[in-house]
Amino acid sequence: MSSEETEKPQINDVNTQIETLKKSIESDPDNPEKLANLGVLYSSINRYEEALNLFRSILEKDPKNVEAHKYLGVIYAQIGKLDEAISELEIAVKLKADSPSLWNNLSEAYRRSKNFHQANVARMRAIQLSEIPKKV
Repeated sequence: MSSEETEKPQINDVNTQIETLKKSIESDPDNPEKLANLGVLYSSINRYEEALNLFRSILEKDPKNVEAHKYLGVIYAQIGKLDEAISELEIAVKLKADSPSLWNNLSEAYRRSKNFHQANVARMRAIQLSEIPKKV
């Protein structure tokens, strides 16, 4: 089976999920979780502008939405807009400074922008946070 044949069912499945989620959003258009899920689906099939627009719309209503900042940063990094990626991810880590995954994302954006010092600082922070036992 060619890679093209294996990708088609996955894309069709994602498109079905997108259509289902869009219908759900019609009855709940301001639900940030549903909008974020739709943005992630768009991003997964390289429909980046649609994904970016959804995450921006979430931030218009809730400028402190960490997930929206994170996904904007990740998508910007994927499309090579590294300054924008770093900006969004820096906001995300300021809002949720105890998240190792956010620090990892920021480290990767810095690394890709060739700012290796900042990449190492962010990576070390992620490692430190990963080693802290979680309170139950």
